[in-house]
Amino acid sequence: MSATAGRAGSRGWALAAIAVAAVLAWRILVAANDAWHEGGLALVLGRDMAGSGHPSATARWRAQVGRNPTDVVALLALGRAREAEGDLDGARAAIERALRLAPTDRVLLIEAAAFDARTGDAARSLALLREVVDLHPDAYALVWPVFSAALDEGRHDDFFVAAARGDPRWWPSFFAHACGAATSVEALERVFAVRAAAGAASVDERRCLIGRLQREGRWTSAYQAWLNSLPPAARQHVGYVYNGDFERPLSNLGFDWIVERQDGIVVEREPAAGASGRALRVELLDKRWSGSPIQQTLLLVPGRYRFEGRGRVDRLETWLGLQWGLYCVDSRDATPRELVHTRRFAGSSGWAGWGDDFVVPRDCPVQRLRLELANPLEGGAGPGDVAARLSGNVWFDDLRIRGID
Repeated sequence: MSATAGRAGSRGWALAAIAVAAVLAWRILVAANDAWHEGGLALVLGRDMAGSGHPSATARWRAQVGRNPTDVVALLALGRAREAEGDLDGARAAIERALRLAPTDRVLLIEAAAFDARTGDAARSLALLREVVDLHPDAYALVWPVFSAALDEGRHDDFFVAAARGDPRWWPSFFAHACGAATSVEALERVFAVRAAAGAASVDERRCLIGRLQREGRWTSAYQAWLNSLPPAARQHVGYVYNGDFERPLSNLGFDWIVERQDGIVVEREPAAGASGRALRVELLDKRWSGSPIQQTLLLVPGRYRFEGRGRVDRLETWLGLQWGLYCVDSRDATPRELVHTRRFAGSSGWAGWGDDFVVPRDCPVQRLRLELANPLEGGAGPGDVAARLSGNVWFDDLRIRGID
């Protein structure tokens, strides 16, 4: 990041901090029958102090503090007035004194954070804002824009890494905001990696970051984030097809199986006679076909492969049947390029295996494996695109892809 960009980023989130402080201070002080003056930069006791013959705002607030040394509102106003006059040391002293009197007060903490941001102490400003959200969950929505801007800037990684590792109760809420609002996905990846390594990344955090990376076409980064966030035991069994034996729950996340919820279709894992343990069962309840009920995104490098698996059909009534199809994912093409599809599954049958060879070309970095309607033309490429109703059950197990030398 250039020095100019860094200064611009610092100004951006400092201004955001000031705005947050102004909003909160306005609400509290109005409730206390005080008022803002001159755009909120000088506080007065409900009277215009601009006319001649009146003492300065600093003198007025200093006198108020002299009458009541524990008046934290007056101390806050004195700090603002001294800052407006350029007396930063005096302003800091007034704000610090107020904080010692009311160390958990939300407005004081945010005002102090805003002051530190304006005067260049970003580290202390962020630390104070963390105290705010640690103590006051109702301030989340006001603080998150400041945190997101600071995260985007990329110069406060120590603060965010420590917070991510510490797993405060507010982290999921902040990450959800930042995942949608932050412009730097790299910053999100850095703090997510800390969470994943600590085993603290929640399902929602994983889904948000991985989904954003996928939408932005950062497939390798998305895969790495997904892989690193898997439990260690699951990471030991990652193949070209993940969870192809269906022994682990379907997480509906990242590069695991994605189940599209549809009325009239049940997709679940169940123990099955003839299977090695659990198997995938897809039940269709007199359902008009409207799209694949289950699919998985793959990242196969160019080369030759073989797609293998086993299936069983139980009174699957349809004139088309179902098949597995593997396609290149290419947003530029209206029709995905098929790499391979299996035989048709229809009627009733016992367990039977398949094995189909295919080639991944160099211009096919991302692929999608999906259960779909079979093509009505014998040997036809691609799925069927005709109206069809289906009823019955189909089972699958031991799906895998292996490279062929």
